[in-house]
Amino acid sequence: MRVFVAGASGVLGRRVVPALSAAGHHVTANVRDDEARRLAEEAGAATATVDLFDPAATARLGDAHDAIVNVATNIPTGASAVRKAGWAINDRLRSVASANLADAVARPDGRYVGESITFPYVDGGDEWIDETHERTYFWGNRSCKDAEASARSVTEAGGVGVALRFAMFFAADSAHDAAIRAAARRGVFGLPGEPEAYASWVDVDDAAAAVVAALDAPPGLYNVAEPDPVRRADHADALASAVGRRRLRRLPRVAVKLAGSGVGSLARSQRISSASLTAATGWEPTRRVVDAWER
Repeated sequence: MRVFVAGASGVLGRRVVPALSAAGHHVTANVRDDEARRLAEEAGAATATVDLFDPAATARLGDAHDAIVNVATNIPTGASAVRKAGWAINDRLRSVASANLADAVARPDGRYVGESITFPYVDGGDEWIDETHERTYFWGNRSCKDAEASARSVTEAGGVGVALRFAMFFAADSAHDAAIRAAARRGVFGLPGEPEAYASWVDVDDAAAAVVAALDAPPGLYNVAEPDPVRRADHADALASAVGRRRLRRLPRVAVKLAGSGVGSLARSQRISSASLTAATGWEPTRRVVDAWER
């Protein structure tokens, strides 16, 4: 299959490109610098530089590709993550760029795989959360509704549109995980929420394998998470051990509340099930993130 990958140089995209090539697909990676081009070409992909916000440029992609994989994001970290302005580029990617890319393959033989997130699911306590679970949105994650609508538009045009709702990424080379480890070295557990609340992650290598599998999935929405999510207390203990501390201090409840709805949404108990994608494609997650903090 001829596959165009948007977001090829991101934390997930850097794994998706070689995984698709290894699966036998003919991959074109969208890149913006020489280093990203080098890595993609070493993985066996052709490269291009396409403005995802230009509908004329993205429309041409449909003539040369059977499928589009859209994993382009721009997630802010640190102080910018609690400000609406910090999410502006990410929102445009999930709304404008996603719509442009989906339009390019919105036809009976077109395929589209796009990225969404699990964070909007409401607190599920100890229960497993599947794709039918209630969701609630705020300004920081509302654009994922647009991303999912883009995937659905391909299906409505007679093609196959898939949206993957990813849990929190775990990757040694991500700024987010580096910040959590840095906080742990200072004695603080950087993930908000009660100790007994579940936290669902997904290792990015498992996430990349899910993207490859999704090219053969029926249209729809699918959760992508680790095989056995554990409670925040378990992550705090594992992180403390990894940085050589007896225990980590929790973020104060008042600080989480004052940080606003974005941080508050991350405090929910979410025990995410990926059973639907497994049933549809045979993909299975293999890595528990609680075991990875010691790496």
